[in-house]
Amino acid sequence: MRPNPTLILFLLAVFSTTVALYSINSSEDYQRTIADNVIVFPRLNAKPEAANVLFIETGALKLKFTQNAESVWVAENKFKYPASSELIQKVISQLADMRKIAVKTRMPSRFNQIGVEPYQKADANSVFVKLQGADGEILAESILGAQFKRNNIGVAEGTFIRHPKEQQAWLASGSIDIPSDLLSWLDTRILNIEFNEIKKIKFWEKMGGKAVVLRSNDDRGFIYQNRDGIRYLDRKIAKNLFESFTKLSFVDVWPRKTSEKWQSILYFEVEVYSGSKIAGQLLRGDTRKILQFSVDENELKKIALRGLSDAIAYSELNNWSYVIPAWQADRFLEGLKVIGGGLQ
Repeated sequence: MRPNPTLILFLLAVFSTTVALYSINSSEDYQRTIADNVIVFPRLNAKPEAANVLFIETGALKLKFTQNAESVWVAENKFKYPASSELIQKVISQLADMRKIAVKTRMPSRFNQIGVEPYQKADANSVFVKLQGADGEILAESILGAQFKRNNIGVAEGTFIRHPKEQQAWLASGSIDIPSDLLSWLDTRILNIEFNEIKKIKFWEKMGGKAVVLRSNDDRGFIYQNRDGIRYLDRKIAKNLFESFTKLSFVDVWPRKTSEKWQSILYFEVEVYSGSKIAGQLLRGDTRKILQFSVDENELKKIALRGLSDAIAYSELNNWSYVIPAWQADRFLEGLKVIGGGLQ
């Protein structure tokens, strides 16, 4: 009996397919594409509210943030100045939600290709992150590498990760926002007064010159009073003066006790319609312009009653010297023009 050629071809095809499938499934490359979609940091995922200390390290940059007794995140590397709680909470949430998608390389020579090389190197692109609880329990710890938005396995966002004590790299879901400079981690807001909340501003200088700018009762905008009397103020100048106190932010900050030989340029007091007043001065230090505030206890209580203390730490105003951007300083300096007179 002669064998059926068709049957032989069919059996050979089945055998070949079986061998091929076995080869693919047992190969290292295929295994690297498989992951269990498990939570990367189960302890953090179970209790993200327990995070109390955050460490960030990359190259020469080493940052540490802690929660103080008032549950405010502060920067240990910047005189314990308040950090951006919004940013830190976002990082905690992003880490807690991460899941393993795919197993990646174990070869150190390839770590730099996906950004999970040792973070201590000066030219490292990787970032080390660690979250601890108040009792020292490690809730999350990883080297974060390159990120991407889309790939061919249906992942919208992903991040390559590796535990610093392990060789195995992974692809995890989601992306993490990790700024690479200290300033970006701080709450850089100083004042957040709305333009229409400001009633009047007083200006004076060390030599005795004074001026007051306030809103007029008619539709002509603003009036000012200085040594020349009372007049209407140019709307552009008035707008710059009033906006100098809105959305005010800093580019550097030091404790007030820091000893510096600064020159006072301008003193001011801003009053809002609720009755709260905030006084301060603009100083010159080399090429920098610095703001210092003086707010008494009663005024701080008024501000707290208005519900602003939750947004910005106004109670901290008396404790710090703030370096402000040049363009914000220029707005303050419009006050010298008002004191000097000759404006229309």
